Formats: sequence, C-alpha cells, structure tokens
Amino acid sequence: MCEREEHPDIWFRLNAKYYVDKTRQTVADFVGADVQNVLLVSNATTAINTVVKCCPFKSGQAILDTSLTYGAVQNLCLDFTSRIRPDVQRVCLQLDFPIESEDYIIQKYKEILEQHPEIKLVILDHITSPTSILMPVKKLVDICHQHGAVVVIDGAHTIGHLPINVKELGADIYTSNLHKWAYAPRGSAFLWYDSKHAGWILPENTSWQMGLALDKQFFDQGTRDHISLICARHALQFYEAIGGMDKIVGYTSDLAKKAKEIFVKEVGLEDVLPESLEAPGLRSVRFPTLPKFPCSESNVWSLHKALFGNSNVFGIIYAISGAYYLRYSIQIYNDLDDVKAIAKVIKDFLDSNI
Repeated sequence: MCEREEHPDIWFRLNAKYYVDKTRQTVADFVGADVQNVLLVSNATTAINTVVKCCPFKSGQAILDTSLTYGAVQNLCLDFTSRIRPDVQRVCLQLDFPIESEDYIIQKYKEILEQHPEIKLVILDHITSPTSILMPVKKLVDICHQHGAVVVIDGAHTIGHLPINVKELGADIYTSNLHKWAYAPRGSAFLWYDSKHAGWILPENTSWQMGLALDKQFFDQGTRDHISLICARHALQFYEAIGGMDKIVGYTSDLAKKAKEIFVKEVGLEDVLPESLEAPGLRSVRFPTLPKFPCSESNVWSLHKALFGNSNVFGIIYAISGAYYLRYSIQIYNDLDDVKAIAKVIKDFLDSNI
C-alpha cells in the first residue's frame, strides 16, 4: 500500500497490473488452468453477471437456474429476462429440499433439458447457498453439453474448500470467490473461461482497454483498489504453507462431521442430506418446529436475533420448504470447543422455546 500511495501514477499505470498478473498465474496453477484464461473480478456474483449479460443469446433462447440457485443470481436471471432481454426466457428448475439423492438431481436436469431445448445457458452451483449441497457438477456438465447448452459454474464456496481442476470439470466457464475459503481479502474472485468463448466474454464496464486482451480489459475497470486481488496470491501461498488441500480439508471435514453428530444427538437438530451431497466444511441441519417463530422468510432475522443476539456465536439460519435450517461453516481456526459453544446456545434456546 505504501508503494501505491507514494507513487500512484506508477502504481496504476505500471505496477498494479504486474502484481495482478502474478495472482492470475498463482490462481491458474491452483485450479489447473492456463493463465491466459483466468481473469480476476471482485466476487462470483459479478462474474455471473458478466457472463449472463454478454452471452450471445438469440431471441427465444433461455437461461436455466434453479429454486436453490443463490438468491442474487436468481434475481439476475429474473432481471435479465424481464428488463434487459425480454426476448430471452428464464427457466427455473424446481428442486425440492432436502434432497435425498444425487440421482434425483440428475433426473430433474435431464427432464428440464429435454422439455426445453431452447436452453442456451445453464448456471450450475457447485455448492448451493445457503443450502450447502455439493452438486454432482461433472455429471451435470456432461448432461447439459449433450443438450447443446453452455455451462457456467458458480463455485462461490469452492476454491480452498474442494479440489478444483477446471479443465477436468469440463464446464465452459467457472468462477469462485478467493475470499471465502482461500483466505484472501474480501472482494477477490476469479473467472475462468474456455478459450472457445473468448469471442463474446467482456467486462461489464467498457474502459480504456477496449478491444485489447481480456486480462487488460478486466483489469482496467476505471480507478479502483486492486489490493485484495494482489493479496490473493499471498493467501494461496499461505494456504499451501499451512498444510495445503489434503490437510486443511481433512481437518475441516472431520470437525464438520463431529459438529453434525453433536447437533443431531445432543441438541435435537435433524440431519437432512446424504453424505455424498455434503460439502466438507459447509453443512446444514434442520430445526424442529418452533411455535413462537412460525416458519417464514420474514421471521428469519427475528429468529437470528433471538437465538444469537447476545451469544458471541453465529450461524446462518434460512427458511425453506416450511422449516428453518442452520448452516454452519468450519474453518481451520475452529475447534471442538467452538462447536460445543454454539451447540449450547442452540440447545438452551430450544429448551425454552419448544
């Protein structure tokens, strides 16, 4: 930051791009990509917006999302097809939660793609949010390609959380946040694209690098702070230095499993997903019926405040299919005492509210 503030002209005109490119190379190595196909953006939502808004849809074609797609991306699909391109349809696949098997997901995608041959672009979640389902993305990518659709994977919760090789997954486009599980500062993510799509991918902002290489266009989006993107390189180096994927994911998944056992056996929450659909460190359990908090989206934050308001612990609560769920995350700085602390808060709450 000293370098930036002491010589801002040199920084913005020369040095910042040099450092950002170093991050691009580090990310590329981490996810099995070629650096020329890796772009840096502020978050996965921005990346998905970029892809949807520049995708070369023909009139009458469609975009596919699901009822479990991240809410901001659902809003994007709705806005895009109603305001920006009303000649493009939105097809929303209804996935009933909780999901009992991988086969259910695969069959639902096969059915919707057969029913709607007009689908041009499919948005797949690698790990759904907030429902924390680890989707069978490789199989789904293959199915989508069999129906001629372009696939963009929203992997907001994946890099640092799951092993990723973007080429082996076979998707056309992939994005993930570096600031969630890879320890980078907030406001850092990557967008990878297959080279065959280079002709239509463009940043949302048109700026001074128009017509030049994509990495230059995505870098120069007007004056902004690139520090979070630059620091992401060092975050990934830190990730490897403290043990790397096997050690980190081994620890977090083991603790997440122990946490679920405590939540189910000692607190009275319910397990809802088969193990094959569970993410290593991001999981969901279901609350029993809470008479004082009728289940609705409007009551979620009231329940949050009542449950966690003065406790110094926190978990994500969401309402879906007539029930409340707790989504919890396990990181390397968490231990069993943290799990027991939040379990006690929830149990005390349930004991006085059921």
